[in-house]
Amino acid sequence: MEMLNPAIVDIGPEGLSLPCTASGPQLGLEEPEDKFDGPLAIQLELSQQEGRISVAGTLEGTAIRQCVRCLADYTEPLMVSVYAEYLPQAGMAAKSTSAEQGRRSSRRDSQPVEPEEEADEEDELYWYQGDHLDLVPMLREQVILAAPMQPICRESCLGLCPQCGQNLNERPCGCPPAQPPSPFRVLRGRGDKGGNA
Repeated sequence: MEMLNPAIVDIGPEGLSLPCTASGPQLGLEEPEDKFDGPLAIQLELSQQEGRISVAGTLEGTAIRQCVRCLADYTEPLMVSVYAEYLPQAGMAAKSTSAEQGRRSSRRDSQPVEPEEEADEEDELYWYQGDHLDLVPMLREQVILAAPMQPICRESCLGLCPQCGQNLNERPCGCPPAQPPSPFRVLRGRGDKGGNA
């Protein structure tokens, strides 16, 4: 997207405001878990001081998640506060950021770059080359980091029956209640085998 690839010269002393919308695929969010109900609204303010560019703003939309208990899709408001700083890159080889390496190791090439010694201290530090600033990798990373590790449609979700797979939020199933495992079950099994020998 052109709006998310502004020219460095356009970021004057008064800053640069970037209001736009983008779809998940436009931000490179194409994994099965990256689903959204409509476009994402992006509002960014850029400022530059001695080559260091600060980016602050918000990204809002509606995410479609899959509950880890009942496997049903549900919608969830997405509100991401964005803050990042970009420094000019001087001949360093580009590498993926740590957040994207864990989830998208081999899929994407144009990732923001962090020096290894500063990665833990400044997670919001990125590098840029040339006369344009590519904001897409940073926004993609911010959306990924905002996603819950264990999405749940609601705290009272009953999940699926482990025996028949019925969604217990919709209706109860006819399966007998699961018996808690007995610590003596293994011993009983050994005793039976020993008796048969």
